[in-house]
Amino acid sequence: MKENQVVISQLEDRIKKLETLIEATGILALTFNLDNLLDMIMKIGMEMMNAEGCSILLIDEESKKLQFVAASGEKKESLKKLSINIGEGIAGKVAQTGKPLIIKDVSNHPSFSGRIDKKLQQKTHSIICVPLKIKGKIIGVAEVINCRDKKSFTGEGLSLFKSLATQSAIAIERARLYQDLNDLFFSTIETLASAIDAKDHYTQGHSERVSKYSVIIAREMDMTEKELSDVKLSAMLHDIGKIGIPESILQKHSSLTDMEREFIYRHPVLGANILKPIKKLKDIIPGILHHHEKYNGSGYPHRLSADNIPLYAKVICVADSFDAMTSNRPYRKAFSHEESVQEIEKCIGSQFDPVCGDAFLKAYRKGLIEK
Repeated sequence: MKENQVVISQLEDRIKKLETLIEATGILALTFNLDNLLDMIMKIGMEMMNAEGCSILLIDEESKKLQFVAASGEKKESLKKLSINIGEGIAGKVAQTGKPLIIKDVSNHPSFSGRIDKKLQQKTHSIICVPLKIKGKIIGVAEVINCRDKKSFTGEGLSLFKSLATQSAIAIERARLYQDLNDLFFSTIETLASAIDAKDHYTQGHSERVSKYSVIIAREMDMTEKELSDVKLSAMLHDIGKIGIPESILQKHSSLTDMEREFIYRHPVLGANILKPIKKLKDIIPGILHHHEKYNGSGYPHRLSADNIPLYAKVICVADSFDAMTSNRPYRKAFSHEESVQEIEKCIGSQFDPVCGDAFLKAYRKGLIEK
């Protein structure tokens, strides 16, 4: 009877671990943020293997070393600063040979170096380390250390961890590709924004600064990662419509005529029309179209007010105004930071949305807003 209970318990444990692996496969396949993905793999690995710790090391193509990119425990940030040579220690050996290792007592194993343990003042007793492979190429290793409850890692556990590693390697490569494409996309946008700013030497770097301030404000408002990305992009391109405005107007030192002012007022609509055919940018267009609207309804181009103004536009309005005030213009010198902050504070509820304005003030007082 007792033996039957043990068998049933072992069977239930296996089923639970297989369910965790199946569930993990689905989750990993839908995660494209590399940092989030690595943290997920680490947490799933620890839970599935009942381990005290887990870490992921990826091969750096430049240094040809294994770099810790994800780790568990209190010292994970310290660990993420470390790297090891290919062939060094157990992880280095696995990366070199491509063969997984399960070691129940590392103290008697010739490949165990103990260098990382010494740096982190920790004690590794047992370990499972498996390669992360894509189409036969080793991109790194994953490892778990010290089975909990005084138990030992098993061959069955090794097979399970290898399965997780296979799915993880695919997900990591996909996330890297997505990140590379995203970086290329933002790099292209930054180049475009710089070209816009270059039309007027007084606005050099304006779009980049407005983008930086906007993200800081948005983060103070607890926006999601997707929203932060959209705000960054929207702010970077907020003046793209100025491509259609003559430089003679943008760089004019004297007051603008009514006709010239109409040209300036038209740039948010021009910007929105330029980006409209690009499906990937549809979520950011409202921020570009309405970044000159005012909370009291006296802005342009559509005289929207309060909650009718899109959120991204309200954030950019504050960031854009701060950078404009603290920058030299042909018709005036830059205001000081203190003067500009006072002006923003004074105009909250009239020109600026109260939530966005307050978020700016909080960020500024924390020292996060710098020219």
